[in-house]
Amino acid sequence: MNRSKNPYPEKLIDEVSGIEVPDIRHEIWDEGYKVGREDRQVIKSVIKSHNGMILVFDEKGEQISEYQGQYEEVKESILRDAPTDAAFSYGLSCKAELKAVPREAW
Repeated sequence: MNRSKNPYPEKLIDEVSGIEVPDIRHEIWDEGYKVGREDRQVIKSVIKSHNGMILVFDEKGEQISEYQGQYEEVKESILRDAPTDAAFSYGLSCKAELKAVPREAW
């Protein structure tokens, strides 16, 4: 499940009483989103290769294909969805040499 903004308002104005009340749709959407997150792969490491291709792996070392592709195409979604402890690095050549970089510099 991709991270997105809850489409429902937190509160509604009751038409009869004029009182602000919680919108149950907002709560249901939030709960469903949390449940979906438990099953989804979480970004653990991100590698930008020398040719601009991005490789993304979870905590088990499995690739996460939805975030892989050309740098400019996937950069925004990776930076949005990667947790703060995700590791970012550059592939220095076509060999397996990697250089760790801060998230901000990636």
